Amino acid sequence: MNELEQSINYLFEKIPDSERKREIIQEITQNLSEKVSDLTKEGMTEKEAIHKALEDFGDIGELRKELVSSSRTEQCKKAGLSLAFSIWGTILISALFLFINFYYSPKVLWFVYPVFAVLWWPSALFFRWRSIRFNASFGLPFSLLSTLMIIGVVIFTNLYFSPKVIWFFYPIFAVIWWPLGVFFYWLRNKGQKEGESNE
Repeated sequence: MNELEQSINYLFEKIPDSERKREIIQEITQNLSEKVSDLTKEGMTEKEAIHKALEDFGDIGELRKELVSSSRTEQCKKAGLSLAFSIWGTILISALFLFINFYYSPKVLWFVYPVFAVLWWPSALFFRWRSIRFNASFGLPFSLLSTLMIIGVVIFTNLYFSPKVIWFFYPIFAVIWWPLGVFFYWLRNKGQKEGESNE
């Protein structure tokens, strides 16, 4: 890799990778290589020609915004397709377990557990898609939804299999520390950012 290519890659290194980014880098490299070649023919050294070509190229602020937006759109589209696939997959798997449960052992409702397990698939992909689409953290909402799912399964297990002994609040007490911990971590980071902005 020559000095010109290194300089161009350095300009774009903090921009997320995308097909559009690769196309633009290739196009800019080709155009600036031709300009460097012309400048060296006019008597400049290669180093001077590279410096002059990059200087004339100017700032890439607007181009950076376009590429960041393009990359986010591309990532969001891929995440959306993965989410859609996971939702359909979860529906089909859940329907299969529901059929097996009610056809072979209708007296015991056990399909809740494999369905509970498979629900984590679309849940995780939904919050990943949301974080890309809205550029937002998914830690707190994901932990809240997950905690509610766990609480639901625990309460179902208690009331369905041993309704005479109420024990579900013990595991619930343990699991609520997850969203609480994430919430206070979020509060701390928010306070630090506000403190830095006020300085």
